[in-house]
Amino acid sequence: MPLLRIAALATAALAAGCLHDVHPRSPVAPAPPVRHADVRVLVLGDFGADTLGQRLVGRAIHAESRARPFDLAIQLGDNIYYCGPDPARLGAEGCRFAADGATVEPGYAPPADPRFRAAEAPLEGLVARDGGPLPVHLVLGNHDVGWGGGRCAVRGLPDDEASRRRACLEVAHRAPAWSMPARHYVVDRGPIRIVAVDTNVVVADYGGFTLDAELAFVREATRGCGRERFCFLAGHHPPASVHGYGRGAAPAYAARMSRLVAAAEGRAAAFLAGHVHTLEHLALGSLDVFVSGSAAMGGFMKFRWRFPAAARMLFATTAWGFAILEADAEGWRVRFQDLRGEVLHCCEARGEGPCAPVECG
Repeated sequence: MPLLRIAALATAALAAGCLHDVHPRSPVAPAPPVRHADVRVLVLGDFGADTLGQRLVGRAIHAESRARPFDLAIQLGDNIYYCGPDPARLGAEGCRFAADGATVEPGYAPPADPRFRAAEAPLEGLVARDGGPLPVHLVLGNHDVGWGGGRCAVRGLPDDEASRRRACLEVAHRAPAWSMPARHYVVDRGPIRIVAVDTNVVVADYGGFTLDAELAFVREATRGCGRERFCFLAGHHPPASVHGYGRGAAPAYAARMSRLVAAAEGRAAAFLAGHVHTLEHLALGSLDVFVSGSAAMGGFMKFRWRFPAAARMLFATTAWGFAILEADAEGWRVRFQDLRGEVLHCCEARGEGPCAPVECG
């Protein structure tokens, strides 16, 4: 859908009073006592498009940050719509991954590319709780690598090389509101670990990157996770969602995503994802799944399908917004907040238990 069309739809929806489709919520418990957060994380996805929704969500994020600063942010992919950075830009051809297939070879300086500004500009100036600039970490989405060629094809450049080059350029880029140290990586902060993964390999191997390598990374990165450290997988594609895109995912995709989730061997507390332009909380067995993909694109669909069938929907809305993850030594909690600052859904997890819906205090 063209960006102008999305902007027009966003304007119409906002003019109509920000009416959005909301799936019926599960029962909620009373609000728990307020606890100090040892770490506070801004969670948002599909943010890399200059739309009215993005500007309003960005404004809401700044307001929330001024009132209660974050410690870090995680962007869940589709950082640059529609096709990622320019792989044909002079100097882009020199971007190479190191032998680990995740980090960029030392010494490479990427060319300046104005496409990055769409994701960076709205988050610049955010101040972390320690008084410094807010660290903003990102993962790769399908639009970042120009998945499948098509409208993202580059004349004279094979699609696989173009995708690999785009991934390399995003990893190599550095800015105050952009940090992607590797194609997959770990961020430790207080009682939590964020395991950032490249879920594009769940759709299919691409650019020389394989699902098997991603599985090995997840197994190693989640060792030691549990009661003493809460680990969160963070990737673009969700392992569960409700949506209006179609009846469900292809069997091959479902099987590959199941392998990625299984690689954590039950040690991950939750999966943070985007891709679907909604705010959702689902339970997939013992794994909580949070979809925060409506920061710029918004959702204009009805909730028709649930994937997989075994997933239990706890909350879903097409409202523009973002998520906030907080944690301390006793447990962790998540809440969804919309572009007006209204809190839409909250849940709390004690120890290694699930994140149970609670009233938002």
